[in-house]
Amino acid sequence: MHIMLTNDDGIFAAGIQALALELSENGGHQVTIVAPDSERSGAGHSFTFLTPLRANRVTLSGLEDVEAYAVNGTPTDCVKVGLGNLAQRPDCILSGINHGQNLGVDTTYSGTVSAAMEGALLGVPSMALSLAGSDMEDFGPAARIALTLLPDFLKSGSLLWNVNVPPVAEEKMLGVRYTPLAHQVYDGKYIERKDPHGRKYYWTPTGATYQCGPKEDCDVRWVEGGYVTITPLLTDFTDKRALAQLQVEG
Repeated sequence: MHIMLTNDDGIFAAGIQALALELSENGGHQVTIVAPDSERSGAGHSFTFLTPLRANRVTLSGLEDVEAYAVNGTPTDCVKVGLGNLAQRPDCILSGINHGQNLGVDTTYSGTVSAAMEGALLGVPSMALSLAGSDMEDFGPAARIALTLLPDFLKSGSLLWNVNVPPVAEEKMLGVRYTPLAHQVYDGKYIERKDPHGRKYYWTPTGATYQCGPKEDCDVRWVEGGYVTITPLLTDFTDKRALAQLQVEG
């Protein structure tokens, strides 16, 4: 199977390299990496159209046989140029492994999820993969989980999965849960500071309030409980219930 990898943490990030190693060496798959040349977290679904894109062939240590390109653009750019110009059409796209969770409305801001969404929009089954927590350094378990999930994903008929792996040791993971996204709210007030000249500047707040009760079925709850979560997503944002009601009333 031919698998294209991308991410938003950059081509030299540990997560994408662990995933490439697992898929190519243990999975026996053909892997092509097309990823940003630097950190692009929070890029969402943005893409570049005012400046030229450059895709440079790179050799990654330990992955010398893997075709890899570093792109000076967003994760969405990487998927577009990867599918359109750099690689033969893959059987699927995996985006990640992200350094940190993409739960609830994180999916709206995430370059990792948006890259997978772009793949789905272009008709390629695409999976976003994230390792929850901020201090996890071993991406091997998450990479092995990705390899294990691939057959079920491709048989599911879904074009887009969002997968989060809990920040616990592999032997302590309790299983897999198919679950909806949680609702969460980020602090809307930016952190105000002053530079040495007395001019104001602002830092983006990072804290989020997850609105997911202890018995509610949502991705946040299950990841915190030690489960791998899988949420099938759609690229169609239409509120079909509201649309149907408006069509009846109109």
